[in-house]
Amino acid sequence: MIKKPLPTIGVDRYTFFKLTSDSAEGAEYDEAYALKGTVEIAPTDAGGSDVFDADNGAYETSSYIEKLGHEITSADIPPEVDAMWRGCERKHGVVEVGSDSKTVYFGVAWRILKSDGSYRYVRYYKGSYSFASNVGGKTKSSSGSVDKQTAKATYTAVQRDFDNNYYAYFDESDLPEGVTREQFEEKWFSDMSYYPEV
Repeated sequence: MIKKPLPTIGVDRYTFFKLTSDSAEGAEYDEAYALKGTVEIAPTDAGGSDVFDADNGAYETSSYIEKLGHEITSADIPPEVDAMWRGCERKHGVVEVGSDSKTVYFGVAWRILKSDGSYRYVRYYKGSYSFASNVGGKTKSSSGSVDKQTAKATYTAVQRDFDNNYYAYFDESDLPEGVTREQFEEKWFSDMSYYPEV
């Protein structure tokens, strides 16, 4: 039976894990880091199809997905997160950005609230962040409401060497009997290899 599609109304629990190794034997991650202040996550995925012509007509059609990943809008990107995502070292709390920044890969997970109060859970297995400097600002208005600014970053996904997967998602309504939301979330946001078991 196909379930009724429901609109999504919120997103939270953005959690990332530094990928420490990725090989045919498996993938390993550091401990989870929860980023507070998620405003929006917008997929950057784009798909299409390509037609190969032969014998004076369409001979073969192939479908593809490109630019996998997402753009995250957050209340801010804290200095410690900025340093991690850029592969920089912090010196006495100071983030110094120079030409020695390197690509660092992360796995990431979050949840999306649906209109019936249930959640959809998402995880990307491997990707890197790119973002502009987050040191800009705007003067505070002398009257009226405060104009708040947000920070943005783009996460570009690549296939994990271990299993060639990009991402996965799971709806709470598919939880096996006997597995609670709390039990599932404890594992989903701490273990990138977790699957709910019956």
